[in-house]
Amino acid sequence: MKKILSSMLLALSLIVGQAQAADDSIVIATNPTWPPMQFIDMDKKIVGFEVDLLDAIAAEAGLKSSWKNAAWEGIFGEIESKNADVIASCVTITDARKKKYLFSEPVYEMYQALVVPVESTIKEPKDLNGKRIGIQIGTTAIEALKKIDADYQIVTYDEVGLALEDLVNGRIDAVMCDDPVAKYYSSRKEGYQNKMKIAFSSDVPEVFGFLVLKENAALMDKLSAGYKAIKANGKEKEILEKWFGANN
Repeated sequence: MKKILSSMLLALSLIVGQAQAADDSIVIATNPTWPPMQFIDMDKKIVGFEVDLLDAIAAEAGLKSSWKNAAWEGIFGEIESKNADVIASCVTITDARKKKYLFSEPVYEMYQALVVPVESTIKEPKDLNGKRIGIQIGTTAIEALKKIDADYQIVTYDEVGLALEDLVNGRIDAVMCDDPVAKYYSSRKEGYQNKMKIAFSSDVPEVFGFLVLKENAALMDKLSAGYKAIKANGKEKEILEKWFGANN
């Protein structure tokens, strides 16, 4: 009887241990097509500013983080279907999204930038008359374009990288996207650098953060504490300098 009881207790402790281990792990969904925010490196790993940031936050919160490559158009479904716990993919914080999800405090401020070939004469919004402008479908670039009073054509893409590829190959006239991505492609991305420039940027900044389901408030509390910790210990500053330089 003692042997049977001991076996039962051992089995129970293993089950509890596994549950606790699961509770200490989080899956973060991202669409890694937005360098330097998140992208796939030469070793096929998901890397970037937001990856380093969330990994550091999770570590401070006592959580083990793993990353899931998700298509942008289905990324919110990843947490709704419980295939991921967190979304970190340059998600702009909007009132509409806040009605459905629980956001962190803003982790970065950005603008929408219009990228054009270096030889382009486009300098301001009125120059977009008759032009073809690429955007990634489902992004806030469309909202920025709606504010521009010009007769242009929008060309949609599944990934911003495909739009920028068409731009550098002369198939469209401009691309509207987040300014960190625009700066990365125009100054650092192999095959693209010095072939394009930013013509102008939006006047109103956007802020983005990571998010969880509203029912996961306890997880957000842990992550928020982790974010507060990396701000205090200087880790956030190190990550910012790594990806954006000292004058970020």
